[in-house]
This record gives sequence, structure tokens and C-alpha cells, in this order.
Amino acid sequence: MMHPSFILLLFCLNTACTQHPVERQPAIPAIETADAEPHPIPCRDTFSRDTILARLRHKIKHQQPLLVHVFVPLCDNVHQGIVPVNKQLGDGLNLRTNLYWGAGYGVKSFFKADKSWKLLYEQPDPAADILERVVFEKKYPNGARVLLLADAYRGDRMRTCIRDFLNTLSGHLLDTVRLKEGTPAFHGTPDLAILNGHNGLMDMELENIAPATTHPKDAAVIACASHPYFEERLQCAAAFPLLTTRHLLAPEAYVMAALIEGWAVLENEKQIRVRAAKAYAQYQNCGYKGASRIFHTGW
Repeated sequence: MMHPSFILLLFCLNTACTQHPVERQPAIPAIETADAEPHPIPCRDTFSRDTILARLRHKIKHQQPLLVHVFVPLCDNVHQGIVPVNKQLGDGLNLRTNLYWGAGYGVKSFFKADKSWKLLYEQPDPAADILERVVFEKKYPNGARVLLLADAYRGDRMRTCIRDFLNTLSGHLLDTVRLKEGTPAFHGTPDLAILNGHNGLMDMELENIAPATTHPKDAAVIACASHPYFEERLQCAAAFPLLTTRHLLAPEAYVMAALIEGWAVLENEKQIRVRAAKAYAQYQNCGYKGASRIFHTGW
């Protein structure tokens, strides 16, 4: 039987605690387009991470958690432009076996198996498009405390997943998770938002998202050839492209884990890119030089 990572590379070639209700504020409506070609997006200029790093340092100094929100469109043989994988791995409604969630290198499985991360929260069906929501916590020697909120979107809701990712970065969609009564543990715009899975923009046109009015934050898109598809949209969302890709890859959770490890201890973007490439080379059993060509940081 072929390893799931190998299958991932094949289909990329063809892609073109206590639970409480989740509170979601609806997104500001997207800018509708009347034709096939999206209208130009009025974006701010590109920017550095200086403001972002200053904010992260401030939060760590004042013992405020660093918030990471991960958007995972479940692998789906039927509704995504991929070469079909094993039926169970590619069942976009099966949390337990899905390649990006419940399989060995899926987001929930991978972080749950890592004992340095603590699972704080699990909630099934928190929203119509989301099959499960989990929250993990990890503390770091520099005083950082990271709360990682991950949402498993139905495999047939790719458009909604990407739209929610961009609206969250733009500050138009705010989530609140309460682990216990009183002050919410996770609230508002995350410091880092990550889209992990198939690059859905290869398959569809997406209406433009209204430009952001919030402070800059970090973003990553761990998906095949994500940089040219997402660069302008991240710019409009006032999101720095901390980690994107130029080539095909298996978008598995170890890349995200390596990214967060460097990000939490305030490494610069080049150091984080090296971490991601080393993790990919390790788990894929390939050379670092080749792995390093996959990843991109900045504009």
C-alpha cells in the first residue's frame, strides 16, 4: 500500500475540558463580482513584520496567550480537484480517517500525539460547515503560551473554508471559545492564521474579500503552490505571508508544527522557513535542499 504522503504528491500533480457554545460574528459580505474575472482588490502596500513582532513581544511580556487559528478543509475525493486517494482518507465527512485530520499526520492526530501539546477542548459540529473544533495549548521557555484553535471543515465546503480564513485575517469574522465560565480563552482576530490542505483556489474563482481594517498579523497557507494564488489576498487582509509554497507538497501537520515552534519563540521568517523545510525533509525522507525550494516567506 502506498504511503499517504506519496499519494498526496500524486494528487497534487492533478490539482490544477468543558465544552461551551462557539460564538461567531458573521463576516462582512464579500465584494460580489459579476463576471468570471475578479475585480482588482484595493490593497495596502506590502509591509514588514516589525509591527507584528512588537505585538507578539508585548503579549508574551504581559502573559497574554498567542492565538493561532487553523483552517482545515478535509480531503475530499468527490468535491476537490485531486487525484482520488484511498476512500477513507478522501472521505470529506469522516473525521476519524481523513488524511488532513484523523490520519497519522492529520492535524488533530499529530498534535494530540505530541505530548508537549495539551488538548483543552473538543466540540463536534460547532457550525454548519465545520465538523469538529479543537483547542490545544503549549507553553514555551521564552514565556509564550500558545492556544491553537483548529477547525475541520467539511470537504465539500472548500469555498466557505477559504472565505472564512480570509475574513478572519481581515477582522471581519471573529471567533470566541470559552473553556470555562467567565473570560473567553480564545477571542477575536488570531495572531497567526493557517490554511492547511488542498489549494482550493486552483479549482474555483473566489469573490474578492473586502480589505482589512485591523492590525497586521501573520498568515500561512500550507497547500500546493499557494504563494501565487494567495499573495494578493493576504496583502489585502493585512496579513504577512509567513509561510507559503512555490511547488507541490504533502500538506501534513508536521510542517505546521515546525512553523509554530519557531513563531512562538519569535524567530524571523527565514529561520521559520528553514524549520519547515527541515521538518518536511525529515518526514518525507528527502533531501533538505529539495525541501527548501518548496517553501517561501514574505512577498
